[in-house]
Amino acid sequence: MVAQVFFSSFVDNAAMELLKMPPRLLCFLMMGCLARTEPQCSDGVLSKDGTCEIHELGSPNAATKPMDDESTAMRVELLQRDLRLSSPQKLENAKSQAVKVKPWKCSGSTAYQSTTANDNSWTKIKLLNLATGGYDVTKELNLDLDKFSNVGDCQKAGNKCRIRSMNACAMHVEGLWKPGGGGSGKEYTLYCALQIYDRGCFLVALDQEGTIGFVHKLEGFRYAAAFVENDYYVSGEKGFSIVKNAPLLPKYESWEGLSGTNEAQLLPLKIQGKTNASKYFGLGADFVVWNKDTLGKGADAAPVNQFLLTLRDHELYLIQLIKDGELVTESPREVIVLAAQSVNPTVDKFTGPGKKRCWGAGWNFNGAIYFAADDGSGLWSFDSKSVDFTAKTSKWTKKIPINHIDWNDGFTCGTTLNPPSIKKITCEHDFYQVATFVGKGQPWTHQPEVKKTSETFIRHLDLTTGKFKTDIKVDRSKFPQMTSLNACAVHPNEGVLYCFMEEENRDPQSIISLDEDSQIVLVTEHKKGPKNGKNLCFAAVFDKDANFWYWCADKTLYKASGLEKKKGVWSHDDLGFQDDEGITAYPTHYTDDKVGADFVLWEEKEDKKTYLVSIVKSVDSKVSVIDISDPNDPKEPMIFESSGLEATKSGKEITWGSAWTAPDDGKHAGDYAGKHFFTPDTSEKQEHNKLYQLTDLDFEAKKAHFKDAGEADKATWHDGFTCLKKSIKGVDDGKTIKVG
Repeated sequence: MVAQVFFSSFVDNAAMELLKMPPRLLCFLMMGCLARTEPQCSDGVLSKDGTCEIHELGSPNAATKPMDDESTAMRVELLQRDLRLSSPQKLENAKSQAVKVKPWKCSGSTAYQSTTANDNSWTKIKLLNLATGGYDVTKELNLDLDKFSNVGDCQKAGNKCRIRSMNACAMHVEGLWKPGGGGSGKEYTLYCALQIYDRGCFLVALDQEGTIGFVHKLEGFRYAAAFVENDYYVSGEKGFSIVKNAPLLPKYESWEGLSGTNEAQLLPLKIQGKTNASKYFGLGADFVVWNKDTLGKGADAAPVNQFLLTLRDHELYLIQLIKDGELVTESPREVIVLAAQSVNPTVDKFTGPGKKRCWGAGWNFNGAIYFAADDGSGLWSFDSKSVDFTAKTSKWTKKIPINHIDWNDGFTCGTTLNPPSIKKITCEHDFYQVATFVGKGQPWTHQPEVKKTSETFIRHLDLTTGKFKTDIKVDRSKFPQMTSLNACAVHPNEGVLYCFMEEENRDPQSIISLDEDSQIVLVTEHKKGPKNGKNLCFAAVFDKDANFWYWCADKTLYKASGLEKKKGVWSHDDLGFQDDEGITAYPTHYTDDKVGADFVLWEEKEDKKTYLVSIVKSVDSKVSVIDISDPNDPKEPMIFESSGLEATKSGKEITWGSAWTAPDDGKHAGDYAGKHFFTPDTSEKQEHNKLYQLTDLDFEAKKAHFKDAGEADKATWHDGFTCLKKSIKGVDDGKTIKVG
């Protein structure tokens, strides 16, 4: 070992001088040096014929333990390779053999993984199917492990010069991407750390045709990497290093083009006040870049505080790159350590026995950060707003199970991660309602809508009995902080149900979409208005032009346009979700004494006028009528007296929480087709539980006429919705919202 260290130091200082010597003298010196060094076979057993035989490699889980001693001798081997060049001309020939690596073709929502089998029998790039947690086998790239077996003096026998594994993959993006852009018009180049038997570890660029270009030498096994602009940040079994301006470096057809260059320099790190004394300093198994806060909006925003982020077991490691808008240049670099905790720890455990778990693949999808565990326990979403640097904690939410793979690495083109598509719905019934109640086994509260222990159901009204029948219980597993849904409406053209979701300890609220499988996806953030979306929202309805009108407790009327163009996501950190440019706030005139808790859309066909109608919370049930005929200029509410609601006037204020316009498609019209109905909030102690039909609006007398239309079950936090058209697809009380 002493001889190897001496030899390494000697070559570092003298290799280039040696190459200037006459060929015969150089050959003589090489023979003398090589006679004093042992053949390198750190991956296995050296056979009699000089080849390296691999009998059993085991599971190469480098995130939790050093891989082996291959990298210790790797540098010596690479420097020996430098000396084996017979002349400067051979070096020049190697460097002239540059290759063209094509840009990576990205489309849509793509979660890639570089994976290697436990026995190193294959290395592939796979496309993760987020609908199943498995892989799309039709789109995988299978690397030719013998691609470099004929380079130089490599032999095909055994494993010499074969590809061993690939990890530390990161996508370089030329230019800026836009939210939801799908990679269109941008150039993406994939870089990875490629491990080759008896030759070492190299930074390579590769494309989807299997072309590989060698860019730089790396020391030891590398398994965590990310690009920050043009710089490739990488760590592994031996420390942390940076390859500066990697995309500007030439790409060679083999490692011989890198002869005469050194490995990427290791950088010192400081963790919990201590500078690492050894280069064996383990970080997590993959890196992503986190822009904690930015100056500006969307993808064009400049990071103010930027970090490299990685997970190791139950801890989150952060290395700050930009602090308050300035590059961090300190040395050693400090590693900030935070606890990584499950948002829902009673159901989803963040780590396994002994608080251990290897997080081998990480992705940043348009600002949303996800990590996958090697043991297949799940795909987890990082909640950036949960980070508490004082308490040293962070929160993570499990989204789906995922494939089990021991040696893998995640990368993406940076576009939005879209969950499985929300399905269209068709309504079998006239009146649907979303309602939130105290959770089973939980103590009673008069405000279940603000408790994450509550339960939310979608149900329909049985008009023959006045009872609501449950269709689905809303699945909160992907959003365990959810407390309630309200302000729901079905898109008139797309047939997609949209609602407002309230979550504990999160402002502002979210507009979400939901289908019959009860799976929630985020659509857009509601953060406009005088209080930046911090107040609950109630009334909602679509107009015929697909504008989503809603009213909130901040006394503001809102219009959300183009919801059908938004891609659903799973993370609040996605820049597409945070883009609320389609929302317009109208803060004047719409106080709580002039707008009610749910809307119907009333059309006056003769004068081609469209109105939002609601019943105001009041002792005498006044009616609010808002002219939205010009959707860019909603008018001040007109207040009508009500007729036919006398039975509800008890001297106490009443909230009218659900309103419907019954479906009318001309085929399954029924007795209620196109008619408008309201029902009030009632507690268990109140007897009044009626359904009322709005029969007429008298604009001259400013009077709204109602009539009794039957009974409707009790609820205190609810909202009504229906489809514009009704479709009968059979009777199934358990699944009454059907796939269209």
